[in-house]
Amino acid sequence: MTRSLIIYLVLLCWGVLAYADNASYQVEIEAPGPLKTLLENHLDIIKWRTNPRMSPNEWKRLSTEAPKQIKELLATEGYFSAQVSVKSTQNQLENLTVLSVNPGTPTLVGSVNIKFSGDITQAHRGLPNEQQLREEWPLPAGAQFQQAAWTAAKRGLLTKLLVNRYPNAIITDTKASIDIQQQTATLEITVDSGTTVHFGELQIEGLQRYPESIIHHLNPIKPNEVYSQSQLLTFQTRLQESGYFRTVEVTADNKAALGGQQPALAPIKIKVDENKSIKVSTGAGFSTNTGARTQLTVEHLNVFDRNWRMTSSLRLEQKLQSLSGTIRLPTTATGYRDSANIAATRTEIEGQTTTVTQAGVKRAWGSLKREQYVGANLLAEHVNLDSADSSDNYAATLGYGITLRRTDNNLNPTRGYLFNAQFNGAPLASLASGTFLQSYLKTQAYYPITKSTQLIARAELGMVHGKNSAPATFLFRAGGDQSVRGYGYQSLGVTEGDAIVGARYLATGSIEVIQWLTPEWGAAIFTDFGNAANSLKDLKPVYGYGLGARWKSPVGPIGADIAYGQETNDYRMHFNIGVIF
Repeated sequence: MTRSLIIYLVLLCWGVLAYADNASYQVEIEAPGPLKTLLENHLDIIKWRTNPRMSPNEWKRLSTEAPKQIKELLATEGYFSAQVSVKSTQNQLENLTVLSVNPGTPTLVGSVNIKFSGDITQAHRGLPNEQQLREEWPLPAGAQFQQAAWTAAKRGLLTKLLVNRYPNAIITDTKASIDIQQQTATLEITVDSGTTVHFGELQIEGLQRYPESIIHHLNPIKPNEVYSQSQLLTFQTRLQESGYFRTVEVTADNKAALGGQQPALAPIKIKVDENKSIKVSTGAGFSTNTGARTQLTVEHLNVFDRNWRMTSSLRLEQKLQSLSGTIRLPTTATGYRDSANIAATRTEIEGQTTTVTQAGVKRAWGSLKREQYVGANLLAEHVNLDSADSSDNYAATLGYGITLRRTDNNLNPTRGYLFNAQFNGAPLASLASGTFLQSYLKTQAYYPITKSTQLIARAELGMVHGKNSAPATFLFRAGGDQSVRGYGYQSLGVTEGDAIVGARYLATGSIEVIQWLTPEWGAAIFTDFGNAANSLKDLKPVYGYGLGARWKSPVGPIGADIAYGQETNDYRMHFNIGVIF
């Protein structure tokens, strides 16, 4: 009898466990779409329904608590009079809970009262000011009240003060009063801007090899200028791009401005970690334009103990070999960036072998958004063509260029445009094989068609004027990764013997649509067109079509394309990295 009882109890326990293991727990939510998604993402009964330890009693408890959680969640979206009904069915195989939600009428913002204290209440022309902040308040009367929007609006209001003029601003009081009967919310917020802060003196840490003048000359901030976080970021970017430092940190000591002095001055603290004076680097790679590549680069950041930066580079590719050296002087107090260079380059492309030796000087100025340069260059070249006579040319040239960048992101732009114009000419016949003027324009535009679909359009024009032929270096050919895809690198031009040589006119364009499948990966479809010729009537475009893959990498967009050249009836592979401009 005892043995039978034990067996019965074991079987009973096994049956209970089997019931618990095999039971299914399901939830159905009946609610408007966006609210249904909110509830599915946050309700405990949803989170725990697949837990292996779930039991009928625990499920009952979660079902009972669900209406309270639903009302709390809907309140964050402005629904304070929601009604929730629960219907549960239970058997040995399934436990089903149906939650029917009637959110009710959403609460709207009835009035907004923003109060200010501190220096912002004093009349001044600078931004931000009280009127601007009230006009730009993102949660005005009549808008649906949502907790997330209320929090973001307060944060945005404070941020506008913190980044310009008032880095010590604080919110002293906030209140959102909800009238459930009227379905309205009264918003009140009080902000103390504090004192207007001006930039003080520079406090520099970490310099050992280089003088402080390097940092002072790169400083865009004028003495006693009103505080601006964007100016600090600009200063930090200039220092990082100078090449002298491994790491840079630029901050303002805003607390020091609370000491009571007038005007309130915040010292600018700069911490740097210097690069070594001499750096040697090697690299290898592959380009669908010029083939396999290996490169040796040597950088010296303090030539002749004058803080001149010298970069020497040896580059060996299948179609291009070069040896170059550039010396860059420290940025002057007025913002000029001066440099000198010398280079020897040999290219062998489409039956034309060109050997060029050149030396020049250059002065650049301006920010990344608007950069300009002037330069002078002395060039000598030897051109050897397959099945044609070779030639020697030389030219002393003057040049000017300007680049405009107006994009939402420098590495991975989605909206805006880039524009570049360059002009190079040999004005004196006594210093050149012939006088000429080369003009070159290029632009690239980005436009988001939808949140996940992007349009990229590109165009370039080139023209050489002059009664005498310009050196081959200043003539134009098309085709390749950044030109007309589907055709070989610089394979579009003028036929001379068995070679393709440069032409006096260039026109190319591209239209590309990218569909982003994830935040980082996308697929592209494109059409490229263009050509190079010695006369406008001969400038007949050829076309290339293709598909590609895109990746938003940390160093910029990377693309791989397969393109079909309509003129050659051939397919080619192309690779691109970064924004080439």
